Amino acid sequence: MTTFQLKPLALAMTVIAVPVVAQAQSAELLEEIEVTASYRDSLSKALNQKRYAVGSKDTILAEDIADFPDLNLAESLQRIPGVAITRDAGEGRNISVRGLGPQFTRVRINGLEAISTTGGTDSSGGANRSRSFDFNTFASELFSNLTVHKTSSADLDEGSLGATVDLNTGKPLDYDDTFTFAANGQMGYNDQSEEVDPRASFLIAGKNEAETFGWMASYSYSDRNILEQGFSTVRWSNSENFVNCSACADEAELAALNEGFFPRIPRYGNLTHEQQRQGFTGTLQFRPTDSTEILVDYLTSNFEATRQEEFVSVGIKEKFNYEVVDVVDYTMDSNGTITSMTLDDYAVRIENRFDELETKFDQFSIRASHDFSESLRVDGIIGASESNFSNPVQTTAIIDAYGIDGSFTYTDNGNLDFHGFDTTNPDNFQLFQLRHRPNSVDNTFQTIAFNVEYDINDTWRAKAGVSSKSYEFEVQEYRAEPKFAGISAANFGGNIVSMEGVSWFSPDVGDVYAFAAADVDAIMGDRPYETRPQDNRSVTEDDTGFYLQLSWDSELAGLPFRGNFGVRHVTTEVESSGWTKRKTADGDEIIPVSAENEYDDVLPSLNLALDVREDMVVRFSVADVMARPSLGDLSPYGSIDTYNGEVSFGNPKLDPFRARAYDLSYEWYFTDDAVLALAYFYKDVNSFITSASEDGHPWSETGLDASALEGAGGTFDENSLWNINKKVNGEGGELEGFEIQYQQPVLDNFGVILNYTYVDSEMNYGTKEDPLYDALTGMSKNTYNATAYYENDVFSARVSFSKRSDYMTRSPASTRNGLTYEGTLGTTNVDFVATYNLNDNTTLSFEGINLTDEPNVQVVDFDRIVVDHTTGRQFYLGAKYKF
Repeated sequence: MTTFQLKPLALAMTVIAVPVVAQAQSAELLEEIEVTASYRDSLSKALNQKRYAVGSKDTILAEDIADFPDLNLAESLQRIPGVAITRDAGEGRNISVRGLGPQFTRVRINGLEAISTTGGTDSSGGANRSRSFDFNTFASELFSNLTVHKTSSADLDEGSLGATVDLNTGKPLDYDDTFTFAANGQMGYNDQSEEVDPRASFLIAGKNEAETFGWMASYSYSDRNILEQGFSTVRWSNSENFVNCSACADEAELAALNEGFFPRIPRYGNLTHEQQRQGFTGTLQFRPTDSTEILVDYLTSNFEATRQEEFVSVGIKEKFNYEVVDVVDYTMDSNGTITSMTLDDYAVRIENRFDELETKFDQFSIRASHDFSESLRVDGIIGASESNFSNPVQTTAIIDAYGIDGSFTYTDNGNLDFHGFDTTNPDNFQLFQLRHRPNSVDNTFQTIAFNVEYDINDTWRAKAGVSSKSYEFEVQEYRAEPKFAGISAANFGGNIVSMEGVSWFSPDVGDVYAFAAADVDAIMGDRPYETRPQDNRSVTEDDTGFYLQLSWDSELAGLPFRGNFGVRHVTTEVESSGWTKRKTADGDEIIPVSAENEYDDVLPSLNLALDVREDMVVRFSVADVMARPSLGDLSPYGSIDTYNGEVSFGNPKLDPFRARAYDLSYEWYFTDDAVLALAYFYKDVNSFITSASEDGHPWSETGLDASALEGAGGTFDENSLWNINKKVNGEGGELEGFEIQYQQPVLDNFGVILNYTYVDSEMNYGTKEDPLYDALTGMSKNTYNATAYYENDVFSARVSFSKRSDYMTRSPASTRNGLTYEGTLGTTNVDFVATYNLNDNTTLSFEGINLTDEPNVQVVDFDRIVVDHTTGRQFYLGAKYKF
């Protein structure tokens, strides 16, 4: 496959030598945005962009220089109809649009597609090894506007079933003054961690008197210290059988008990998150004539964090418990849930996990445009982005207390009772295991695109373009998990953790490792960390696309009528590499494997907008869309059994998700700065990736090279028919829903923004022969947003309410331990901000975030709690100065 490389020196030379080409952003994004200090004015300008667009889109503009109305980009985006967010450590991380999860949403920064990934707790997804974009990498102050494109057009890059999100930094020539400076400082306080955190940003920009050259730089810094606390169970199970049950009248009752579901590891958790985020943007803007513009943009962000997770638990699923303990009391409801249980002769486990995490993101781009005449225009972009996530330290110290002569009780509402056993005394515990799991995720995009646009006449306009994009993904994880025996926990340091009336000793990870270093060396010897095969893999994609589009702005039956019709063609070349297990006469071995694939997509689109009245717009859109397969599903990791003729793996030869999307909307701009909008959307998904087992297929259908079979022995070879277990492009399904949006200033100084979205879906997670229908993962049927604001020349205040209903987090085809559903309960978040202008240059602010201290509650089978954690309320007091 062909690739190209963008090196810093070459890019710097390109700034000088680049021909007059252009930016790949649409004309809508090239509109000059006047920076304003009014929240109402920012709403008005965003509404203006929505009104005069051809397709369906929503925009959020910074109300002032380097001043978004939320502290986090994801939390800003959730104000848009149809957008819902997921959180990690109490902060927005990913977004879903109209029920389609983050893997179906494509994100561009200054016109370039990008992916940024971070690491989270295990319950929030862990390290991001997918195509999802982690918005918590960036401070919101770095951006001037966010746009969500909910419909597709030929000139909009492919890759999304849900939406394309544009994040844009500012342009220096858009500012009114020849010199602009703004600085913002805040002190934050969290009522659960009781920590005080600083936050600061500044922007400086200038331009010459002729307004032919401008420069701009912005910087942001924030510290964040969060204490996350709560109860969790690490899933539920009915797969292990208790042997002893004093509470059971007979064997029949014991058998009935063992049919019930119990929490695998009921525990209290205390998680300390320390995060530091820094970001910088730099822009040079050249406009030597009214016909020519060149933009050079650089963006970098560094997100560093440490996380310490401390748990005290009873591992009921562990063999040293369920085969030994005596169940002396229990209650079980009609659903088979063991809602409470008291155990004798049990074991306690204490874990202390420490992570160091860092995401480094860099992007450089050159955009240019030139009008050769009033009718002929060209534009183009060249650039690259790179996201490097590393988790070099992920170490867990595990200490156990065995055969406790006493009782332990749990109830499913999150109460644990150790009945007098001293969990704070290290003499009661012995070191059991140290876990080391360093890992990393790297994503790189390199893009070049060129467009030409020609006005055929006053009505018709033709546009065409070509693009080349090279994407590389690489993930690595290694493990060393030495076990110990007979080392008392009293030999190393630690601290006492308290919550919910229970205190416990938590070992210091560093002290444990230092104390046990000799034992680690003795156990590990010269062996390196073991490779985790399924998470040591890479994917390379080269995408070559071109499009043709015809647009018009005319009349239909005397009514203003505009639209576009076009077709986009893209060829995707894929190479997947990794490791897989192979059965041989001497046992299993791990071998490297790789596979290639290529597919083409032809994507027509039609967008229509009819002004049925001066203040009413009706829109209709239809388009074929695609989203490339999950990176994990492309992995060749699995197993090869040449003795039984069976191979299991992801599927490097997957085609993308494909769908036909319809959108119909009505917008009534019934007064200034106001709208009432209704939208109906429908997606017919005809290629939904799922799992299947297929008998009697040739080796060539695996996509793996025949060399993977060499030396394995066995009776099956590349000429045999195999049983193949893999990911496949399945039946698909349907998604439909509607949005209602209402926005209006009220009286002179008040205003309200309301929106509601309903989504329903049915996807086949099985096969045509053996269907399994359920909703999309990550889809909330109902999402609500409401903002009420007051604003005058001196004072402003607003309160925002965001709610999403329950949603499924794991497909029904991959639930575990006999469960049928894994999901997250809906959330309701309330935020508040107020500002006061001391004078023309200085503004004071107060912000309150998550005022209801909304918990993160994850469940299985709807009523069994897996996670119930809170992160506290966050407050900020600040001041901003500008001139």
